[in-house]
Amino acid sequence: MEIIGEKINTTRKTVEKAVRERDATFIQDLARKQAEAGATYLDVNSGMPLYAEEEAEDFAWLVPVIQEAVDLPLCIDSTHQQVIEKALSVHKGRAMINSINGDPPSMEAILPLARQYQCKVVAMTSSKEAGIPANSTERVEIAQTIATKAGEYGVPLEDIYFDPLVLSLATDNRSALVFFETLKEIKKRMPGARTISGLSNISYGLPKRKLLNHAFLVICLGYGMDAAILDPTDKTTMALIQTTEALIGKDAYCANYLRAFRAGLLDP
Repeated sequence: MEIIGEKINTTRKTVEKAVRERDATFIQDLARKQAEAGATYLDVNSGMPLYAEEEAEDFAWLVPVIQEAVDLPLCIDSTHQQVIEKALSVHKGRAMINSINGDPPSMEAILPLARQYQCKVVAMTSSKEAGIPANSTERVEIAQTIATKAGEYGVPLEDIYFDPLVLSLATDNRSALVFFETLKEIKKRMPGARTISGLSNISYGLPKRKLLNHAFLVICLGYGMDAAILDPTDKTTMALIQTTEALIGKDAYCANYLRAFRAGLLDP
């Protein structure tokens, strides 16, 4: 599984302060800790500044600062074309864009950038017209629309990471089931397509959130999810990934599991 580290996000007060004060040491330390914990990408989210110009300036500073500290590609977490283009212009290697949805303006703004910079793209199975559909059928239809449009722009299917979108169990007790069905159908109907999700939405508003998040992650792996946006410094989360991949045949001879054990990475 590809691990997208989620901690460089200005909705966290300490990160917001570091970005505002241009505290490179703080940001680089956060980047290194996630890289050392096993992240394969680092998500970079500058929150929701009042103006796109301000967000673009933040990214123009953040991207080189982070990549000076770690040799990892970044996941540019913004929906603004101007911001994404600025971030990509200073990024080293193949970035990931997070995200587009099924709306034509979203696809038309971002997919040309994905083609130009050869980026991977997170694609939400939602649209302005449909919102987040309550059933898997409509979510898969949106995914297929995005895949078709991506092909027209020359973005290959294997570079699209579809997010089936999970809502809180507190408001819809079928939300996980719809997510899993959507994940399964995307894999079935579009071989080669990738899938991705965050973990925290499933448990929003409920106690003992980590229990729900961890159980959700294990089931996602069982359904073949390719990537997750999570906290790689959470040792239990990372140990569960290693353990589950061994159980579902994605770890030949348990080599990665044994390597993690010897390194002390399976201890919570």
